[in-house]
Amino acid sequence: MTLLRSIFQFKCPNCREGSLFVNSNPYKLRELNKMHERCSKCNLKFSLEPGFYQGAAYVSYALQVLNSLIIFNLLFWFTTIYWKDIIYIILVFIIILTPYIVVVSRSVWIHMFVKHNSKKF
Repeated sequence: MTLLRSIFQFKCPNCREGSLFVNSNPYKLRELNKMHERCSKCNLKFSLEPGFYQGAAYVSYALQVLNSLIIFNLLFWFTTIYWKDIIYIILVFIIILTPYIVVVSRSVWIHMFVKHNSKKF
């Protein structure tokens, strides 16, 4: 499994087989950030240290800014929508995409710090 596939399918960064989250649907908001304690395949502990996932907020912010810039430029340059209306559209997209961005940013964050081990477990 490739790195990007592992990130977007919320798999363990070490073995790329075990699931990071209790529920893989980010829009089930009651279980949005509930992660397994350890990987079911390789036994990697997902919480590397206290407050480890606070850094994922920076990844989340960067992804939201990137989404906003892409949406703004696509709508501003390729449509006749007034720029103030584009801002409202961006706000709607931010609200809709936030749960997904939160879990993707956590997945990206742990993949940045844990190296893939290709040995079979």
